[in-house]
Amino acid sequence: MSTADPFILFGPAHLATLLIIATVGIGVPLLARRTLTTAWQDRAGILLAVLLLIQEGFHIWLLASHYERALDSLLPLHLCGLSVILTAWVLAMRSYRTYEVVYFWAWGGTLQALLTPDLDRGYPSPAFIAFFIGHGLVIVGVLYATLVFRFRPRLVSIFKSLGALLPVVAIVAPINLWLGTNYLFLSTKPQQPSLMDYLGPWPWYILSLAGLALLSSFIYYLPFLVKDLVSANAHCAARRNGAGPYT
Repeated sequence: MSTADPFILFGPAHLATLLIIATVGIGVPLLARRTLTTAWQDRAGILLAVLLLIQEGFHIWLLASHYERALDSLLPLHLCGLSVILTAWVLAMRSYRTYEVVYFWAWGGTLQALLTPDLDRGYPSPAFIAFFIGHGLVIVGVLYATLVFRFRPRLVSIFKSLGALLPVVAIVAPINLWLGTNYLFLSTKPQQPSLMDYLGPWPWYILSLAGLALLSSFIYYLPFLVKDLVSANAHCAARRNGAGPYT
């Protein structure tokens, strides 16, 4: 086990790590967009996909071998683990349909995990480093697909994303009962402080999470909605300015 100090929420190490992830998440896609050809952008996307999968495998091995976690509790069935797999698929296959789902999962789930991680040890614990690299790569991957592949969600993507969660919950819930696990935090809240602490007791916090997921999805869609409205207003203004007296 690591002898690192306990994890401090929004402590210096946490804030510095978030800043690094934000810088890389924006910087790498913008650099690729401005300097790479389309073919090399695709190759860079595949490289990111491979890194995501390798890191996820390494993280599972690390927790099992060095932190004595049971393998049945390390399956990629949390939203973040599923987001790793889906983000890798988006990057490797340029899959827009998968992007519609993982865009909201990443911002609604992975970002929340980065802000309130379920960790008990801080930097430089290997678990701390692996956790933030894995979750950070999901954010980098989604931003890469958005800024480099120029993918964007549509309004209907919100409902596709939330709808995709239903069969996942239907599969994971009985797995939790069978293995005694807590995937998707369906059985209990995280041990570390999180937003769920304000959403009521079990099982009511699950219903609260569903409503919060819908609300937050609209918030994450808002930049694209604003862009569409600005573009529509500019188009209408251009038509009015160019209209002749008989139009």
